[in-house]
Amino acid sequence: MNYFTITNMSIYKDKTFAEYWNERAGEVGEVYKRFVLDPLLFNELGSFKGKTVLELGCGNGYLAKKFLIDGVEKLILADISEHNLEYASQKVDSPKVQFLLQDATKTWQMDEQSVDVIYSNMMLNEVEDIQSVCTEAFKALKPGGVFAFSTTHPAWDLFIYAQQRAGVEPRKVKGLGGYFRRGYSKFIMGTDDPSSEHTKKRDEKFEVEHYQRPISDYFAAVKGAGFNIEKFIEPPLTKEILEAAPRFQDYSDRPISMVLICSKP
Repeated sequence: MNYFTITNMSIYKDKTFAEYWNERAGEVGEVYKRFVLDPLLFNELGSFKGKTVLELGCGNGYLAKKFLIDGVEKLILADISEHNLEYASQKVDSPKVQFLLQDATKTWQMDEQSVDVIYSNMMLNEVEDIQSVCTEAFKALKPGGVFAFSTTHPAWDLFIYAQQRAGVEPRKVKGLGGYFRRGYSKFIMGTDDPSSEHTKKRDEKFEVEHYQRPISDYFAAVKGAGFNIEKFIEPPLTKEILEAAPRFQDYSDRPISMVLICSKP
């Protein structure tokens, strides 16, 4: 089994990984987002009718049709990968949709105070400089706008680290430390990943950037940018995901992700 690692560049910019990710997400999103995170976030945010929405880290754009059905006035699909945006453009054809090639940690190429909602799913845990992302999000939002995002829960990292300390070889994340560690590790995706069971057989596994940090760092970043934190949610597994993917029963005693709903005063 070969490991596919990009040095000095996000693996999300790589064409081969984008192909794999498009297969994995498909038309409806990978199973955890489809049955847990997306339903939760759409329920929390309510109607998008008449709003300008920015999906930050849109991946292959599987959510675009759902946003359009919900009545967005304008949808900006932003991603660091031109290959992801190419897949997204194949999924939706609407004058309401704009595609933005953007490193979220750099100055955003868009007007300030032009967006009503920023929606970001499991992206900030792949970013080292979350303060810059939150600062740019604050600038882009209109007063009263909402920044809603999910990340990997640090407790999930901690469980894997504890297993490692107990002598279990890590299969999902390499290079983790204790809860208060802040730093880079590698999330492993590929052929022996159960969540990729619907993708075609591949010879490589992918080492995806994953940053470990305590929960307090996320709170500090959004507060430091000027946001109010409206909700902090630790989603339990749903009946739907356990029926669709019984393997998730192994995670029923600990959170996989966390969600923050933040508002701009």
